[in-house]
Amino acid sequence: MGSESLADRLADRLLDQVVRGELAVDEALPSEAEIAAAADVSRLTVREAVKVLRTKNIVRVKRGRGTYVNAPEHWTDLELILRMAQRRSGAGAAALGLLEVRRILEAGAAELCAQRRSDADLALLTTHVAEMDKAIAADDASTFARAETAFHETIVRSCGNVFIPAICAPVDRLLLHLHARTATIAHIRVRAQSHHRRILSGIAAGSPAAARDAMRAHFDQLAEDLLRHVVDRCGVSEP
Repeated sequence: MGSESLADRLADRLLDQVVRGELAVDEALPSEAEIAAAADVSRLTVREAVKVLRTKNIVRVKRGRGTYVNAPEHWTDLELILRMAQRRSGAGAAALGLLEVRRILEAGAAELCAQRRSDADLALLTTHVAEMDKAIAADDASTFARAETAFHETIVRSCGNVFIPAICAPVDRLLLHLHARTATIAHIRVRAQSHHRRILSGIAAGSPAAARDAMRAHFDQLAEDLLRHVVDRCGVSEP
């Protein structure tokens, strides 16, 4: 647990009860005294734990009535939303949901990048594609994965909107382990590279529609590959 406080540990314990369905949406938490007795902590620790959950909008307080569990649609912590989604619909479906979010964000980023990128941005994207070509020729999955990540990060950073990289970053962290798995499969790398070239072509031509459509096609293919080669074969574990 490291430096994690008693309140943090209790908050996580209560969250686990929510994820497992032991505390249902719109159900009131037990009283402070009941939680304190069950966890062998002080009521002050219970209050601090509830405060932790409130800051992430996992629970809400109704004055004079108690503390109630919010639906995950109202939660504000992405990793906790993922935990609940995995519990409800399975890890594969949760991963596909995250990929869908990333598709929406990056298709828009590619569209903007085609309009706003600099010559230096284009040169960097071209370098990343060349690195991926070399990695495919050398059957080097790890180098391919690094270059592919850099390619997508460059698009997001070059779109001229500082909010998009900040929004994409936590989604990317949660998808990183899936990206690493798909990158180990040679024919997926080759297929992905054909999409990267089309994305680069759209950006180089200054065509927002071409860049957007190529990125959408890329993520559609990623979702198909995820279903066929990762979820179906070995399941998807938590990141």
